[in-house]
Amino acid sequence: MKSLSDNWIDLAAAHGSTKWVQNFIRSHLPQLKAQHIAPDDFARSLNEELQARKLNTPAQQKNYRSNVVQALKSIDPSHPANTWCSEAIALVSPTAEEYRELNDAQRGKLADRETRYFTSDQAQSLVDQATVLLESAEWSDVGAGLAVLVGRRISEILLSSFSLKSDWSLSFSEMAKKAETSGLTIEIPTLAPAAMVLSAIERLQKGLRTENLKLNSLSPKMAKQTVNQRFSDPVAAKCVEHFSDLVPARSDRDNLYTHIFRACYATIAAHWFCPPNVPEHSFKAEIQGHFTLTQDGKKLPNYSARANYDDYTIGTPDGNRDGRLGIKLGMLPGLHIIDAFRKDIFIVDRVDENKDKIKDKVKDKVKDKIEDREQEEIQAQSTPPEEIEIAEHSANEESIMAKTLAKPKSKRPEIHADDWEELNSLMAQRGIFGSTADLFHALIEAFKLGEFEQQQQQTRTVGELTSSLNWFTDRIDKLEKTCAELKQERDQLKVTGTAIDELEQLRNENALLKQELQQTRSQLQGIQKLLGIQAHEAVIPAISTPTPTPTPAAKIAADNHTASTPATTAAQQKEPKSEIVMRRNRGETIDKIGQIVDALLSWNTSQEDSGMQLRISIPTIKGLASAMGANYQPAIQEVLKERSEELEKHHSRLLIGTRHNAGVSKKDEVLRAIARNYLGLENWSEVRY
Repeated sequence: MKSLSDNWIDLAAAHGSTKWVQNFIRSHLPQLKAQHIAPDDFARSLNEELQARKLNTPAQQKNYRSNVVQALKSIDPSHPANTWCSEAIALVSPTAEEYRELNDAQRGKLADRETRYFTSDQAQSLVDQATVLLESAEWSDVGAGLAVLVGRRISEILLSSFSLKSDWSLSFSEMAKKAETSGLTIEIPTLAPAAMVLSAIERLQKGLRTENLKLNSLSPKMAKQTVNQRFSDPVAAKCVEHFSDLVPARSDRDNLYTHIFRACYATIAAHWFCPPNVPEHSFKAEIQGHFTLTQDGKKLPNYSARANYDDYTIGTPDGNRDGRLGIKLGMLPGLHIIDAFRKDIFIVDRVDENKDKIKDKVKDKVKDKIEDREQEEIQAQSTPPEEIEIAEHSANEESIMAKTLAKPKSKRPEIHADDWEELNSLMAQRGIFGSTADLFHALIEAFKLGEFEQQQQQTRTVGELTSSLNWFTDRIDKLEKTCAELKQERDQLKVTGTAIDELEQLRNENALLKQELQQTRSQLQGIQKLLGIQAHEAVIPAISTPTPTPTPAAKIAADNHTASTPATTAAQQKEPKSEIVMRRNRGETIDKIGQIVDALLSWNTSQEDSGMQLRISIPTIKGLASAMGANYQPAIQEVLKERSEELEKHHSRLLIGTRHNAGVSKKDEVLRAIARNYLGLENWSEVRY
């Protein structure tokens, strides 16, 4: 009997897929182990718990009963001292009749499902969309893209091991549902370049801290359950968001979900990469890991799960099956058939082998001729002359009869001597010798090799042209964007130019008013001199001397003239100074905001825990800018726009999505730490998000 570890109850509870199952195991299993309750009581308590949760049918109860059975099996039920454990397993497990009902229901569902078609072009669009998602800063987008491109569950993507196998395939180990295959590695093709896919997997594993999750889990199964609980639903939601218009929903489901993309992946992979001489179902079984292991470690294909993944197929636009396999083979640089089905050798290897064979044949023929000549010489030396004459005479007669009776040979085209000599010379330069047939065979193989290399060169050329075209397209998009921005600035300048014209007009009118005012004052002074009144008396007229009362309109006009002149002059003097001050203040504000962005970049890069990182946005910057006297939103927007490309790469590399900050519980503490340690603010304690 194996001794139980101190945390045996934690390991047993880890088999529970939900919180209530884990709590049930923790509360009842110790009592059962101590034999404080009988196996019947244990099974009865589980039934009551299931009924209380409205789980009445075998289909509803199956998974939870399986969790409890796995927990019981962790206590070594095969030992004679643990008969209570084996009895409890028998009572908790579904009965044979219930298993039969479940299997019949499952077979009925499979029979009712219909095959869904999507065209080869739709498959390409699906892969293109998934490839774009690999560069997203949202981890759920990356997970959805990988579900299509490698056809693995999110738990496998995060917890399994991947390494580069070839330009279009990965080595994959630690499959989610195959605990017995520990250490076994299979080759899986990728629907996008393998290096790009592997980079996305590693970025996702690092961003979601899966190594910490493994260390904190009591068992691999518990780690998988934790991953599924945390990450499966968001990835499934992204699958619906991005791919619902490209892939038809399965007949027994309302929405797409991650499991569907195992079927889509296998269908597209076979359409693109399966050798035409390999059965499609065999190729799918290999790349999806559907096999069993014999005692000596050999893999045997297992087609029992085939029906779950065969309800998608490539079709033609008119609704028929496409039927083509391996359409990408020979079309993509660096693409090879996966090792499990790669039986033929590369063409260059065949040519090299043929060279060796030809040389061996030539050597054998030369050796045979030498031996024949030596044998003839020996016979000639040992044979009397009269026998030689008789033998020659009979040989001549036989040859004449043979020529008479022989059927006429088919006439073959003659080879000109010059051509034959040139062929011999060319083949000799390549180290190839032999008969005419041998040389022609080598020539054909060389032609095949040249044709293959030409196809490879054409493929590379197409790839280079595609890259160049993409570069030009991106460049044109950027230029069009720049052109649109310049047009917008031009329109703004037009509006500003109109305001400048109006200001110039007002200045001209003001100058005219000044001139009229000066003329009026001159006329007034002349009248005053004529009347003998001094200038200061005109301002303060004598009480005894009556003065003419101006009309209201004239008085208002005069007041306007005299008041507008000093006000306008003061505004003209103040305006340049205020503009300089505003420009200087704005420049200082932008510099401070730039310092804040740099501090946030450094902080995020230094943090291993994603819960301590922040997405660099307006609210994040404002929290620090307020303490630095730089809380001016237009300036913040300007800095974010100027550095948008840099920030997008930063967020994408660290998987900091648009809603990341909502999940950070210690935003204020993070900002204060940045203010104190990276910006050196004395008032760091006042910082708030």
